[in-house]
Amino acid sequence: MKRSLAGILAAVALVGTVGLTGPAASAKATLTSSGSSFANGIMQACKTHFSGADLTYNSTGSGTGRTQFSAKTTDFGMSDGLYAAGSQPGNMEYIPLVGGPVAVVVNVPGVKTLNLNGDIIGKLYTGAITKWNDAAIAKINKGVKLPALAVQPVYRSGSSGTSENFTNYLSQIAGNGWVKNGTFASANKVVGTSAATSTVLVTTVKSTAGAFGYADLSDAVANDLASAAVYNGAQQYIKPDVRSAKAFLAVQNVSKNGTLIYDYRAPVKGSYPISLISYALAYKNGNTLVQGFLKDFVTSCAPTEAAKLSFVAIDGKLKKVALDLIDLIG
Repeated sequence: MKRSLAGILAAVALVGTVGLTGPAASAKATLTSSGSSFANGIMQACKTHFSGADLTYNSTGSGTGRTQFSAKTTDFGMSDGLYAAGSQPGNMEYIPLVGGPVAVVVNVPGVKTLNLNGDIIGKLYTGAITKWNDAAIAKINKGVKLPALAVQPVYRSGSSGTSENFTNYLSQIAGNGWVKNGTFASANKVVGTSAATSTVLVTTVKSTAGAFGYADLSDAVANDLASAAVYNGAQQYIKPDVRSAKAFLAVQNVSKNGTLIYDYRAPVKGSYPISLISYALAYKNGNTLVQGFLKDFVTSCAPTEAAKLSFVAIDGKLKKVALDLIDLIG
């Protein structure tokens, strides 16, 4: 029996439809992650770098990232801080993923360079120093014309990993009972304005004369905001950048579980002391796609993209530890 022209065309159309559904059925997988707003810039840069999956990353802050990871609503988490004792999920590990400096961002009109130390930073946040031309600031900034402008502190709200590290720095250097557990404001008697994320903090400082705060250098650079030089353990005032943060991180003690124990007094020339490592949170014997993404991040994407965005790609002993831990995921 001869087939009609209409029947032939229908058969051709059906074959074409079947052919088109093939690629959709094998579409690239998607991973979900949330947490550290500090690491947001590099996570966005690397989200499609891995050939096995694309990443959807939500910059929620480290505390929320830890909570969502514990609830298993994300494939892996990102955090600049650790779980409180007794709250860490079982069968998980911290994987050191990327580093960078916590910049002390400032908006003091007419002042292009500014030196600060831990004691002064602490007093700016507690309200013990209220004007930018205070004698203590002037003493370490000889020749700089400081205005009689009110200090406007800005800090991170919520469970911020950047706050945890920044407060840890203050507890070692400024003393006076600085506590890193809890939010920056709830654990310490501070003054100023809160900001939900690193990006919000930077934009708030930029729009407020006399303001200062702490944030990842990537956001500061993107917003063309000045950063102070901070006094280090080698008795130098050093500005935050990739090289100075890397010098500080290179001498920190790495625990067996991959986490760092920071010594902010480490006498390393050229080092910027307020620097941190952001960790991936992942379960052992779990998702091979997570394993593939993190391995690609450490070995390929970060070495290529990190420095461009003012982050520090891990290397040496820390990189070896990270890769050994990543091997346990799949």
